[in-house]
Amino acid sequence: MQSHDWIFGAQAGGDEWLLFVCCLTAITALPLALRWVPPNRFYGFKTKFTLSDPALWYAANAFTGRAMVGASIVSAAIIAYGPRYGTGWSAIAVVMAPVAIATLAGFVYLRHLHETAQRR
Repeated sequence: MQSHDWIFGAQAGGDEWLLFVCCLTAITALPLALRWVPPNRFYGFKTKFTLSDPALWYAANAFTGRAMVGASIVSAAIIAYGPRYGTGWSAIAVVMAPVAIATLAGFVYLRHLHETAQRR
């Protein structure tokens, strides 16, 4: 067992890069989840709708940021405690599937925000 394996319970054999991707995703999503990122065109969940109102920007980005952090945690747990994935398509899928679900959830939430705003 490698010296850092106790941190994640990771198995030796090439899954470390997957854990790195999970950490990178969580680190980039955390400022969004904490509402630290003001409306901008470079970083965040950008649509015409979210850019139209700062309150909508913060709500959509906070939700999607939390979903991405959660997706990263789920992926890291699967990688750390599941079978070895190495570098194949299954390795990419174990990281991308939760991220895709989190992104879809962000769009569903954005639609909810849009419908709520139309009712006002």
